[in-house]
Amino acid sequence: MNRILSMLCCCGCLLVLTTGWASAADRKAVRDQSKPYQACVQGAASAYHLHPRLLHAIVRVENGAWNPLAISINRRGRGYPQSVRSYDQAVQTVTALWKKNENFDVGLGQVNTINMERFKIHPVYLLDPCTNLRYAARILRESIDRHGYNWKAIERYNGVNPQYPWKIHQALKEIP
Repeated sequence: MNRILSMLCCCGCLLVLTTGWASAADRKAVRDQSKPYQACVQGAASAYHLHPRLLHAIVRVENGAWNPLAISINRRGRGYPQSVRSYDQAVQTVTALWKKNENFDVGLGQVNTINMERFKIHPVYLLDPCTNLRYAARILRESIDRHGYNWKAIERYNGVNPQYPWKIHQALKEIP
C-alpha cells in the first residue's frame, strides 16, 4: 500500500489512499466481480512490473462490471456501450466495427482501436480476459515509462482526461 502511495504522489501532492473509506459491502462487491480474473490481473501486472491494485483500479474504472465482452463506441468524446449477450455476438460486433474503421474500446481494460492498430492485434483477441489485461498492462507500462510513475501517466492510459486520475484514485480506495 505504501509503495502505491509513494509511486502515485507527484507535484508535491500527497493523496492518502486507504481501504477504510469504502464500506465493507462495497469492497466485497468489487472482490466478487473481479474474482474470476485475479490470476490474469496478477500475471499481467507482474509481467509489466505494475502493482496489481493499480491495474485492478483501471479495470474497475474502465469496465465496472468486469465484463470481458464489453464494447464501447467512441464518438465526440463520449463512449456508447454496445449491448452484447454472448461471445459470438461480441465477435460479430467488434469485427463489424473494425471493418468500418470505427473508434471503439474492447474488454476488461477497454483497449482502444488506436492501440489495436499500433500492436497489430485484431479486437477479437482482446475479448479474451487475460489477453486484454496483458495489453492494458502494456499500455499502462508504456505510459509510465514515458511520463514517470505519476498521475499524468495514469491519465494518459485514458487519453487526455484530467478527471481520469481522480476516478482511479477513488477506485484504489475501494479495492481491498
